[in-house]
Amino acid sequence: MRKGKIVNITLSEGRGIILDENDQEIAFCLKTLDKCLGLGDGVLFEIQKTDHGLTAVDITAFAGLKEQLTRQYPINEPFK
Repeated sequence: MRKGKIVNITLSEGRGIILDENDQEIAFCLKTLDKCLGLGDGVLFEIQKTDHGLTAVDITAFAGLKEQLTRQYPINEPFK
């Protein structure tokens, strides 16, 4: 499993972005996201190749990762 942080959620498109520990952006579908997860949360996930490219699946909360990644990638700063 990979580790990352939810850095973007676009409700109108039903999609979001996870930034993994290697600074790679991985898209995910909101339909597959646990309702208790949100922007800035640390997650564990698998990657699957889809028609839209690499997509995060089997996304689950990862306690402790939010604080670790928030120091590295502050939520209030614009996403690069």
